Amino acid sequence: MKPWEFWIDVGGTFTDCIARSPDDRLIECKVLSSGVTKRRVAEVLGPVRFCDTSSHRDPAGFWVGYELRFLDPLGQPCFVSRVTAFDAGTGSFTTAALLPEGIEPGTSVELDSGEESPILAIRTVLGLRRDEQIPPVSVRLGTTRGTNALLTRRGANTAFVTTRGFADILLIANQDRPRLFDLAIQKSEPLFERVIEIDERLDADGHVLRAPDDKTVRSQLAEMRNGNIQSIAICLLHSFANSAHEQLVEQWAREAGFAEISVSSRLSPLIKIVSRGDTTVVDAYLNPVLRQYVESLRRSLIGSQLRLMTSAGGLVDADRFVGKDSILSGPAGGVIGFSRVAERAGFARSIGFDMGGTSTDVSRFDGRYELEFETKKGGVRVVAPMLSIETVAA
Repeated sequence: MKPWEFWIDVGGTFTDCIARSPDDRLIECKVLSSGVTKRRVAEVLGPVRFCDTSSHRDPAGFWVGYELRFLDPLGQPCFVSRVTAFDAGTGSFTTAALLPEGIEPGTSVELDSGEESPILAIRTVLGLRRDEQIPPVSVRLGTTRGTNALLTRRGANTAFVTTRGFADILLIANQDRPRLFDLAIQKSEPLFERVIEIDERLDADGHVLRAPDDKTVRSQLAEMRNGNIQSIAICLLHSFANSAHEQLVEQWAREAGFAEISVSSRLSPLIKIVSRGDTTVVDAYLNPVLRQYVESLRRSLIGSQLRLMTSAGGLVDADRFVGKDSILSGPAGGVIGFSRVAERAGFARSIGFDMGGTSTDVSRFDGRYELEFETKKGGVRVVAPMLSIETVAA
């Protein structure tokens, strides 16, 4: 028997899921991207019991083990407990602790399993309780996790590693001025916290002029490791022509204990050090966030196939999903979707208008997908293939 298939789009507000059962039935499901389910108290039934009239549609025992938060009129938790029993027939919940005074009909309630929203959607469709293992399924996922981390500056603490004398290369950048006559220029804050300058040099053809010193570089990396640095972005001058020095620094960084390392000659082997450096820093900044997210999904999807949408509109295995390809993961799925629907409806050309709770994405399709290979997102230059999408606030 073929497995269940899930197509999931995680937006800034909602997570939308379409599932196909082994007998080809299509089921739709929508949950909040926070992974929290919101309900209201319909009636208090006793010292540890209340009911919610909308829960009679839920599977038997579904909410057992979920954290239960009652909210005051300002939306702040005023009582926290855990669900010990759930009767789907009456929509009644039993709590682990006595309900406090003041809980009355209309009180807002949040149910939280601690799992990510795609897992909640899958459990909802399959009717599986929190303590039940999800069987092997096929999941295709688009997510704004990387985009949101970039826009809100909530990525990893990152160190930028470059050739001695070029510590400020990404701060100087291309010296472009989009607002030519603006006297008070507001530059975006850099994504990296620290800079390591390596005393090494290659010429423009990749010939070694000065090799990096083993002990000195190891000492520099050890200092970063003992600080609060979580991720390393390595971008040395002329490494597009010869990646040997970057590979050496990467090896020493791993031996120093760094697990998250982005290398420019592997990610974006271009002659332009500014674009190459920005892309490498973005990758290093977002990778730990995405890695943690993917690992949390995998813990609940043992034996399942998990593929994620890239900014270019393709699907890759979760292990190959990296920061620089994640920025338009969610919106890219919308472009592929509307263009296919338009073609099947007989329209060779179409315009996509995708309005969510946070942002609105607009794109076009004229028989082929329009790609950008160097773009600026969240004030950061990125060199990676991306579908051409214009985004404004919703």
